[in-house]
Amino acid sequence: MKRRDFLRYTAPATILPTFINGFSIKAFAASPFLAALENTALDNDHVLVMIQLNGGNDGLNMVIPLDQYGKYAAARSNIAIPEGRVLRLAGQTKTGIHPSMTGIKQLYDEGHVSIIQSVGYPSPNFSHFRATDIWLTGSDANQVLETGWGGRFLDATEYPGYPVGYPNAEMSDPPAIQIGSIVSPAFVGHGGSMGMAVTSPTDFYNLLENIEENTPNTRAGKELKYIRQIQKQTNRYADVIKAAAAKVTSQGLIPLITTSPHS
Repeated sequence: MKRRDFLRYTAPATILPTFINGFSIKAFAASPFLAALENTALDNDHVLVMIQLNGGNDGLNMVIPLDQYGKYAAARSNIAIPEGRVLRLAGQTKTGIHPSMTGIKQLYDEGHVSIIQSVGYPSPNFSHFRATDIWLTGSDANQVLETGWGGRFLDATEYPGYPVGYPNAEMSDPPAIQIGSIVSPAFVGHGGSMGMAVTSPTDFYNLLENIEENTPNTRAGKELKYIRQIQKQTNRYADVIKAAAAKVTSQGLIPLITTSPHS
């Protein structure tokens, strides 16, 4: 994914107040981090890293409205963060963050983190599972899509027709890599998944270092080790076969005459 194109299509929604289908998308503040992204969004070897946190989150106790602290404290008298414990952010008087988020505060104060508020969609669906689908596919609340927002972006602007013709000389890398058991629906394009999944961070680094995880000393472990060995051999043999075939410049037929004892 080219950062220049990604920012061209998405940055205006995070830098300037705007509306999408009448729903406000408001930036938290002018961020030196976003400005730096704009200025350096050139073709290079940089990658976009997204961290998806599954599960519930108390957004009001994470990003706390100091300019409306009285209303906030009255609405949640038993769980409100005491005003004196709220972490203040550099250059901000209206908003603070949870006292445990000291690392995020430091990154924000240094200009490495931006906080975007009021992100959502009209007529929200209050089912956790359906809302996750909407989030990952970028659909309207009353629309069901089979492709994800990231997959459509990659499919339409970067790698049309994928996976046909890929990998190739110009693009030998996978468009996206996910640490997880399956590729997120966000990366599903019209031709299928636009990425590959690596089960865990350990498996990812094992792949880089060509380290094979130990198998248990059981019958199932021995079978797994055998399957891995056959898979490696198959890949190596396939490369040898392809290399040999590439050396063939011409082909001819050799006549074969057979005789029968009854002829």
